[in-house]
Amino acid sequence: MKAQWPFTIRALAAKMKTQLFTPDSFDGFVIERVRDDSIEAHYIEKLNYKETVTDPFGNEESFDRITYRRIDFTFFSEFPHIELRDAHRSTREFLSKVLELCNFSVAVEPINVDLLLWVEILQKQLGKKVIVDSLQVAGLELEPEISAKILLKGGKDVRDALKQLSGKRKSTLEKIQVKIPVGQLVFPIHMSNSGIARIPEEHLNDYIRIVRQSLTANP
Repeated sequence: MKAQWPFTIRALAAKMKTQLFTPDSFDGFVIERVRDDSIEAHYIEKLNYKETVTDPFGNEESFDRITYRRIDFTFFSEFPHIELRDAHRSTREFLSKVLELCNFSVAVEPINVDLLLWVEILQKQLGKKVIVDSLQVAGLELEPEISAKILLKGGKDVRDALKQLSGKRKSTLEKIQVKIPVGQLVFPIHMSNSGIARIPEEHLNDYIRIVRQSLTANP
């Protein structure tokens, strides 16, 4: 996400330290690392709820349950300003907390990425050719007031097929699957135009930095 921070990253970290998660908290932050240009941290929510169980005789028993919801994130001074990792679908409470930290003087916005450009930059930074073997296009205008949503898949790169199919017609490229060669094998990275990248866990540590850098070059 994009965010124009109203103060420095160090000042933001100082504000976060006033709202740390403790055993008595319902929500708060756990800070891992602070640098001049970034903060690595977690946002944790404590959720209390009642669970009701019905036995075979129709009798109900209620139990108090506690669970925790965690969002791992990094704040950057430059684009991309907010990076979420393994985030839940609902980030409303987290974003509300970010606004509160910034005295409601920050605007947090989703990003929209040119996926083909992102793949080109990633390929250059990897120094080897990658294959786009599937992609999803929405809003492909077939004629006035008629559009299509299309999934292209192939055993080879489908980017040329997309050019032939779409031509100069309006469309939105929503998702791409990129195959990255590693030795004699390949592994997939799924990328979306909202700046999401899904990297297999076994390759995460080796590739998250370069995927992030390729996104940074495509603001």
